[in-house]
Amino acid sequence: MAVWLAHSVGKNPPVPPQPYSTHVSSVLRRAEENIVRLSSYYGGDLSYFREAVRAAAIYHDLGKLDDENQKVLSHGGGRGLPVNHVDAGTANLLANDFVESALIAHAHHIGLQSIPEERAKDELFLRDPNLATRTEQYLADYLSKHNHTGLKIVERNADGVSDWNGLTRRIALSCLVDADHGDTASNYQKEFPLSHPLPRWEERLKALDKYVKNLGEKSNHQEKRNRLRQQIYQSCREADTTPSFYACDSPVGTGKTTAVMAHLLKAAIDKKLRHIIVVLPYTNIIKQSVDVYRQALVLDGENADEVVAEHHHQAQTRPVYTYQSPRRAFSVLIKVRYKFQL
Repeated sequence: MAVWLAHSVGKNPPVPPQPYSTHVSSVLRRAEENIVRLSSYYGGDLSYFREAVRAAAIYHDLGKLDDENQKVLSHGGGRGLPVNHVDAGTANLLANDFVESALIAHAHHIGLQSIPEERAKDELFLRDPNLATRTEQYLADYLSKHNHTGLKIVERNADGVSDWNGLTRRIALSCLVDADHGDTASNYQKEFPLSHPLPRWEERLKALDKYVKNLGEKSNHQEKRNRLRQQIYQSCREADTTPSFYACDSPVGTGKTTAVMAHLLKAAIDKKLRHIIVVLPYTNIIKQSVDVYRQALVLDGENADEVVAEHHHQAQTRPVYTYQSPRRAFSVLIKVRYKFQL
């Protein structure tokens, strides 16, 4: 039986070409693992969500079975595929009423598209207009090859009713993209195991208590201000964690950075949270808060950068072609897409 490919041979390091069946099976497995991990947090119809993501995973690379694509994959050399491999899977999913599946399969390389703009294309909704005729001509051949590999197939989804919104689609797309790109990286030996620090919320709260206490002792000449800061800190620390929303209108200089974190740590303990995410305006405020949290929350033997992650983008007022970004990929994106002064 012919062996159809999903990825060509790799040169650095040298790896053999990856069979289409191996890749699709791996992507399906990884996508299902992602669904299991999010299932306890999902409030919608989990069966529909699982079915939609699975269908997209099964057919996301269907167009790679085109003979022209297989010629390139079999010879390697780093050339791009001549035929857009996404359109075939999208067309097949739409034909079987898996509209949400078609949306995320269509988006797994280019990102989610504007639904109103896609609807304006009428019968070419989510389709590549330059490829629609070719896809219709060869779709049966692609499906025959897919079925001959022994891969799973999906039946018509006539009873499926979507309850998705924009956020749901982003999460579903993440399940697919993480699975697809993760398996591709693994195939080329570019995927590495990631370790992450344990929450250890109780220990971090004790460390924060100690940090705040030491701050007060170091500046005992400001006794009244320190008493006020301690009161605010204790008030936030001891606040009930049952409510889902709080507002802290304490003025500047009263220790909100540590006081609010004390409450967040208590909430993380009580609600068994995995992460605490702090969103702040302005890069300088982010940097100041990160410095405090790395001093106050990192425990012995831990890497401060792993415990408290700092994430932001800095934009400066300068011509676009001299734009300096912390990430080169972002810099290139700006240069290509925006032809004006930042």
